[in-house]
Amino acid sequence: MKLELTQRLQQQQILAPQMILSMDILLLTAQELENRIEKELAENPALEIDETTQAESPPNADEAVQSQEAEALFEKIETFEAQSSYRPYEGVSRRSRPDSSGDKQEMLQNTEGRPPGLKEYLTQQVHLLELHKGIREIAEEIIQNLDHRGYLTCSEHEIFDSMRDHCSSADFELALKTVRSLDPAGVAAEDLKQCLLLQLERDGQQHYPLEARIILSHLEDLGQNKLPKIAKELGATVDEIKEAVEIITALDPLPGTRYESEPTIYVRPEVFVENNEERLDVRIDNDSLPQLNISESCRRLLKESRGNPQVTTFLRKKIESAQWLLHAIRQRQRTLYDISVAIVEYQRDFMEKGPEHLRAMRMQTIADSVSVHISTISRAIKGKYIQTPWGVYEMRYFFTGGVSKADGELESRRNVYRLIGEIIEKEDKRRPLSDSEIARILADRGLAIARRTVTKYREQEKIPSSRVRRSY
Repeated sequence: MKLELTQRLQQQQILAPQMILSMDILLLTAQELENRIEKELAENPALEIDETTQAESPPNADEAVQSQEAEALFEKIETFEAQSSYRPYEGVSRRSRPDSSGDKQEMLQNTEGRPPGLKEYLTQQVHLLELHKGIREIAEEIIQNLDHRGYLTCSEHEIFDSMRDHCSSADFELALKTVRSLDPAGVAAEDLKQCLLLQLERDGQQHYPLEARIILSHLEDLGQNKLPKIAKELGATVDEIKEAVEIITALDPLPGTRYESEPTIYVRPEVFVENNEERLDVRIDNDSLPQLNISESCRRLLKESRGNPQVTTFLRKKIESAQWLLHAIRQRQRTLYDISVAIVEYQRDFMEKGPEHLRAMRMQTIADSVSVHISTISRAIKGKYIQTPWGVYEMRYFFTGGVSKADGELESRRNVYRLIGEIIEKEDKRRPLSDSEIARILADRGLAIARRTVTKYREQEKIPSSRVRRSY
């Protein structure tokens, strides 16, 4: 063993900060980009919004205005240094203001409150009942042991064992019965069977003996649509079983989910396609983004502060950061436009004739058309939406595999899904088509796909099997 010095020549790819910033900006949606711009405006004094609507100053007031702007900018820099113990390579926030606490308090007061969930709704009902304090406390503790479906997270015995030290068995049974009497019907059940039976009890279970027997003994058979088997074992006719099934299907298997609200997700398209006579116009939404530029007063101050290396370094870094951001935003908009034009041109039949004319399209096809890497396509379309003459679609919707037709062309997989759904919708419900029969119908239409492929597509569309679809 020995130590020695050697030389080796090799190539290594290194991502510059500008490239990393461009990739990050390309990945952002319109709302995320607005938030990023707002953050940069708060942290970078060299970046400002272009106020083109402001009136121009008189020529003889230019020097006074420039002096005022320079003094204001010097004050900002001093504030930056005081707040952050200035370091050249770190951004500084201008959001913190001594008098901002009142604004924050007002904003919190005007914010819409969270809607009551299942547990809050049940607790409110308990407080409206005339109950002994001890029973009310036990009922509230039982409510806290419910999941989002309204089911108990563990068995009744386990919950009682955890409360045995401060309640009796009789009090626990009374509190549990009270919770199960609340709205919605079926809460505080241990499983699906008990949940459905509790709902029948609320309507008078003695009026539904057949439904109760089906739930207790043949719930799995019901899920597989084995109505003749259920009728034979219960000594009833198929018509009686069908009537009972209609009542059972009207029950709610997840009574608690209707009270667990989810935040509404709003979709805002970034690309707009308009059909103007014989041409398709593509437009990128630039109106929602503020017009940014580099502060002229900051540029002047950089020239005037050459004797102060600390201020010069700070300003140069901030100006470079603002220039990189502006370049990244322009590149994002241009890349998104080029990709959108390529997609619209490739999917011209879809844009002009409708969704049933969607073509199979791969990301590599668009990447070759735009002369970019496929990873750029993936970043650019992530979370982006396009408004077409036929509605708003996620841009990723147009990238789908295909199935070879008899003439050698590719049929979009989404169109195959639609064809399978149409075939099943038109079938005789008393004699539903099997997957093999659906495959033969598709083959007659020029789509030769295997039976197992039909099964996979049908399951992806959450379409039940022929046995479950059968109507007696």
